[in-house]
Amino acid sequence: MVLRRPELPGCVLFIHWAVEISTEGTVVPKINLLTKLPEQALERFPSQPVGGAAEAFQSLLRMLGAEGAVESVLRALVSPVGGRSI
Repeated sequence: MVLRRPELPGCVLFIHWAVEISTEGTVVPKINLLTKLPEQALERFPSQPVGGAAEAFQSLLRMLGAEGAVESVLRALVSPVGGRSI
């Protein structure tokens, strides 16, 4: 799943969702959040690691489960940029 916001051109979030099934029939979901940011954003915020979003998403997965974590990302995407209404 690819998530973009028109107000933030070049910023893209990818949710990669795969399922592993063992020979015993155990089903294990694998969900990762990947980020793509333009060079300008990386230069503007050098102290904030891009990997922080992926780590935060993994924490959300542990606390909220798959549906809750994805819902949280979607809610964050539709909230106003910089705390202001668009």
